[in-house]
Amino acid sequence: MKREAKLFAYFAVFLGCFGILAGVGILVDGSNPQAGLSCRAICGLTLLTTELLGNFAGSLIGGLLWIISGSALSLFGYFSLTDKHSV
Repeated sequence: MKREAKLFAYFAVFLGCFGILAGVGILVDGSNPQAGLSCRAICGLTLLTTELLGNFAGSLIGGLLWIISGSALSLFGYFSLTDKHSV
């Protein structure tokens, strides 16, 4: 495996692990985005869910989305590291 690809794979695993930890932190702590906050992607979906369904649902959706995205990024990095067909 080339050095750049290996570095990128380790970086993906590292970011994925922090995404999982952020999701677990949101689920345990129950933190919600502040009112009037302008954000996109996961934060925006969490804010929209909080406005529509309440604080508990917003925390649950936000935590689960971070865990899912972190897991996907970690798996991508792991599979990139264990690829047997790379030169």
